[in-house]
Amino acid sequence: MKLLLAALFAVLLIDTAYAEVRYVADVLYVPLRSGQGAQFRIINRGLRSGTKLTVIEETPDTEWTLVETEAGVQGWIRNQYLITEPTAALKLRDALQTATQQENRSNQLQRQVEQLQQQNRELSEGLAGAQQQGQSLDQELAQIKQISAGAIDLNKRHQTLMEQHQLLQTELDVLKAENERLGDKSLQTWFLYGAAAVGLGVIIALVVPAVRPRKRYSEWR
Repeated sequence: MKLLLAALFAVLLIDTAYAEVRYVADVLYVPLRSGQGAQFRIINRGLRSGTKLTVIEETPDTEWTLVETEAGVQGWIRNQYLITEPTAALKLRDALQTATQQENRSNQLQRQVEQLQQQNRELSEGLAGAQQQGQSLDQELAQIKQISAGAIDLNKRHQTLMEQHQLLQTELDVLKAENERLGDKSLQTWFLYGAAAVGLGVIIALVVPAVRPRKRYSEWR
């Protein structure tokens, strides 16, 4: 677009340097008539060059063609005013519009590229932050695993100690029961010994006088 305008401007400067010139304006208004001839009534005087028309009926012998405008108006126009392609002015206008659209599209794409680049930078920064956060989480996880392993060991040791304590408590209860049983048995033994001693004393007390030799009557005197 810019190159095209620069080229046109350069051509104008070259022509101006040699001589001052004039051009006939490429504007033509063609009348639209009600019939095939100049004697018929003019329906529309303002059909500008480049106006798009739809052919209804064409008569090459009379050099007239029945056409319809985009507004729906029908009339006859001379064949010499009709061409099959758009005029140069329309082509230039279309070319300028296309160039303008392309330039706008290019600018839009450039803005989209800049936005995508900005988003890419933001995503890269976010990715770096996520990677750093991931490393921190990995370290925390390793520490948690280490602490968990220590806690598991402590739990196992605690369970082992509890089991040992339970075994010791059971053994202590057994020893207490045995001690109580032995204490009761010893009491019974001593009771039996005491009863036996008492019985023995009674027996001795009864037997000894009986077995003691009696003094003779002569000895009493």
